[in-house]
Parts: sequence; C-alpha cells; structure tokens
Amino acid sequence: MKKAKKIVAVALAAASMSLAFAGCGGSAESSKADNSGTDGKVYNIGICQLVQHEALDAATKGFKDYLTEKLGADNVKFDEQNAQGDSATCATICNQFVSSNYDLILGNGTAALQAAYTATPNIPILGTSITDYGTALDKSDWNGVSGMNVSDSAGVSGFCAASCVCRS
Repeated sequence: MKKAKKIVAVALAAASMSLAFAGCGGSAESSKADNSGTDGKVYNIGICQLVQHEALDAATKGFKDYLTEKLGADNVKFDEQNAQGDSATCATICNQFVSSNYDLILGNGTAALQAAYTATPNIPILGTSITDYGTALDKSDWNGVSGMNVSDSAGVSGFCAASCVCRS
C-alpha cells in the first residue's frame, strides 16, 4: 500500500509539473532520483493519449520525465500509446493496460480518461489535459475529488488526491 501511495503521489506531482511547464515552456530543475522506496519494483505505467498535439505531447513528456527522475529509470516502464483521435482506439488501449495489470494509467485527453475509467474500477487513473472533469466523468457534483480510482492533475494541492486513487 505504501508503494502504491508513493507511485500515485509521484505521478500526481509529475502531472502537475508537466502541466505547469507545458504552459510556460520551462523545464523542471533536475534532482537525484528518489527511488529509495521502490525496493527494486518496476512500476508499469500505461499512457493513453487521445491525439498528437503539442500541448498533450508536452504533458506526456513532462509526466514521463518527472516520474523517471523521481523513481529512477530502472524502476519505471512506460507503455505510451496514441489513439490518433479515435475514442474506440482509446478503449482498446486502456483495456490492454488493464489486461496487463498496470500500476497506473494516465488518460491524456477527455476520451482517453473516459476509456480508462470505463476499463477499470481498480487501477489508479490520472487524467490530464481535461477541461471539465465533471462532464468527462458524468459527475454533476464534481468538486475535484472523485471518490473513485480517478484523480485530476489540475489544481492538485500537495497529494491530497492520492487517497482517492490508491489500490485498496
């Protein structure tokens, strides 16, 4: 459970950082990898990106760079897939991630997030490049915390959403 919380916390930070830097064209200040809690585990992370686009590409790159920096290149493996704008392809991609029992799924774009959410109630999902999470998740009472295995990367303060996405 502690390891799952660490990967989710780092992923939330990565997504927040990637959004911040994608908007301003900056880059994260590098630091040593904080992989002391990984105990040699390799985290498998699926990334479903809806379409190739400069902003979405930057969010994915920032997410990967930050997780690699924090967990160490030997402790994280990414399966990055692009749906080329097709929602049905997002579903296929996310179902493959679930079948492979990935540790975390990043849904980059609304259809990618919806496909990930539909594919699993168990694997933690982080959404990025989403304008309206309430609409995307069909939640009229969206307050930034889903109470499910889905968290947003926009406006994440600290790592308060980590408890929403950790495996039971």
